[in-house]
Amino acid sequence: MRLLAGLPLGVLYLVSDLAYPILYYIIRYRRRLVRENLCCSFPEKSQEEIQNIEKKFYRNLCDVFVEAFKCLNVSDEEMLRRVEILNCELPESIAARGKNVFMLLGHLGCWEWYQEVSVRYKAPRRSAEIYKHITSPYFASLMHEVRSRWDTTQIEMQQTVRTLLRWTGEGEPYLCGFIQDQRPDTKVKDSLTFLSQQTWYTPGAEQFAGKANAELVYLHVEKTSRGHYRLTFTSMEPNEEEMNSPYPLTRCFWRLIEQNIRRQPELWLWSHNRWQKWELTE
Repeated sequence: MRLLAGLPLGVLYLVSDLAYPILYYIIRYRRRLVRENLCCSFPEKSQEEIQNIEKKFYRNLCDVFVEAFKCLNVSDEEMLRRVEILNCELPESIAARGKNVFMLLGHLGCWEWYQEVSVRYKAPRRSAEIYKHITSPYFASLMHEVRSRWDTTQIEMQQTVRTLLRWTGEGEPYLCGFIQDQRPDTKVKDSLTFLSQQTWYTPGAEQFAGKANAELVYLHVEKTSRGHYRLTFTSMEPNEEEMNSPYPLTRCFWRLIEQNIRRQPELWLWSHNRWQKWELTE
């Protein structure tokens, strides 16, 4: 992988092109799950349209793999050229008021590249990313190396509250990224309709924001061409219906990410078993 990372992205995309038919037609990686997720999410679409999105998703998934491991050997100049970031004034204005920033995002495109936002705004100076523990020591080390090319602190999920409360006590504003669209692995709190399906979620970032003196923002993702992304910091403004819910900002996130997905559905991680059955717990 390290040897591959040294190749130009143009060559790596040739590898991705070769991997696509193997992944899609031969290995058939999670094909049934992907098809089920797409059909349930877009009941208004024809089978031809669903299959078209499905194939685009697998092509994009292959690109995401090579883009992620390119982080092992990619220059700052190339990242500047490939990742456009808009509205950096939003986190800067929040930091100027002495508040911290919780950046909410989803599994759209190559999310490993989105740490690039941390070097584009003037403030806050400190930034962090939360990650789940990986059991394989080799892959844990490799992913840590991938994610460490930026000056971003890696916080293991179980240490999130303790670490961020300590940072809050130190008084220097920080930005922390929360990937919010994964399936809950703790007690669920509420559900809503997301992509035409009942979807359970945990409002962790919103609940914790008050204790951490933080404001929530959404990172909107667009893929403008192969290997090029446009990321936009977006204010979270709940509508009237969301304001009447227990967690208005979290529900606002789900509305924004659904709009994001519907614009470019192939970018989302359809191979994830997001809609596993859950029971609402007190």
